[in-house]
Amino acid sequence: MNDRRTVLIDERGVALPMAMLALLILSALVIGFSVLSASEPTIANNQLMVAQARSQAEAGVERAIWALNRGITNPTDLLGIPSPLTGTAAAPYDGSQLITSSIGGTTVGGFRVTVARGASAFERVITSVGWVPNDTTNNPKAHQKIRVTVVNPRLGFDPPAALAVRGELQAGGNSLVDSRADQSCGRKMGTLTTGATTLQGHAADIYGATDNNSTPNQITDAQNGTPPSNAADVVENAATSYFDQYTLSDADLNALRAYAKSYGTYLQGSVTFNAGNKIPNGLVFIDTVSGNNITAGTATSDFASAEIHGNPPADPSGVYSGWLIVNGSLSIDGNFVMHGLVYAQNDISYHGVGTGGVYGAVMSRNIRDLSSTSIDSDLLGNALINYNCAYAKNGGGTPPRWAMEKGTYKECDDYSALCS
Repeated sequence: MNDRRTVLIDERGVALPMAMLALLILSALVIGFSVLSASEPTIANNQLMVAQARSQAEAGVERAIWALNRGITNPTDLLGIPSPLTGTAAAPYDGSQLITSSIGGTTVGGFRVTVARGASAFERVITSVGWVPNDTTNNPKAHQKIRVTVVNPRLGFDPPAALAVRGELQAGGNSLVDSRADQSCGRKMGTLTTGATTLQGHAADIYGATDNNSTPNQITDAQNGTPPSNAADVVENAATSYFDQYTLSDADLNALRAYAKSYGTYLQGSVTFNAGNKIPNGLVFIDTVSGNNITAGTATSDFASAEIHGNPPADPSGVYSGWLIVNGSLSIDGNFVMHGLVYAQNDISYHGVGTGGVYGAVMSRNIRDLSSTSIDSDLLGNALINYNCAYAKNGGGTPPRWAMEKGTYKECDDYSALCS
């Protein structure tokens, strides 16, 4: 009994098994570290190549934005992407060419970039795929794809006249509409309407540049067709299909709305600008109460209603420079100086006083009310619309720049639906 108990509690000889167990564990660790030491450089190199490929893709995006902006400032420059763009840009911005980058004469990677027209005329979609070291080597290589939408809300809008109205027009008082001074975008009509134009009294003057003379108020009846190239100052009864090609589509309005929301110049419903509520420079979008684009069936209670009274510009110069987009009706009544574009989805009433005037262009789409657009219908004002192509296109400022639209930057791989 004692011998049996001694055997059970005797610890002699345990050192050898413990040593063998420790050696086994250490051997496993050594083998594991050896395997990791062999694969870790490959993993690290792969991660480095992916990061470099992403940088190449980002470089492609920046190159495309540079080319878009160059196409605005230098329209004839072959290095730029001209506007407007109907489909995909020409090479190398159609993805057909690997644009390489190098350090010290050694190529380190490159990118293929595609620039295409977006959902609206004001948007471009840039897809850039970065490659390291290139896209043809049989050796290990990496690629990353980035897609982004860029927006230029003040791009290439080219109205056919200083004042264009989809419907009827009444002009009176001492109002003046003149398209003769700026012919940089072609010779424009003074006014264009799809309905009749009525001149009230004898003091209102409308001058167009298309007839190439200095006699005001000469009328051309387009007879529901396309105005002739030598149309007179006042063109009436133009075909709605001709007029509509100059209007903003729903996609255009959606892009402008999104831009205004991003930059804090988005308003809704009834808005009044005056000395106590100044209008800031830039794109100002006044939307319907619901935030939806209006149609012929939209209730008038949903329409935006904007009023402008005396001296509303926030700029110290006393001039508002920008695009004023109203998803409804607009009334200008007072001394208001603007460089840019006025665009209303419904009607516009303009009763000017003092030395105010719109230098650029005015458009009234008149979706609902086709007969109430008027200039100085009270016969007392001196409304002034002086056509200026550059102001109408860029909002009275410097040439507009392309910028990334918020929330559109996407990184994706070959299997992601984000960039499909």
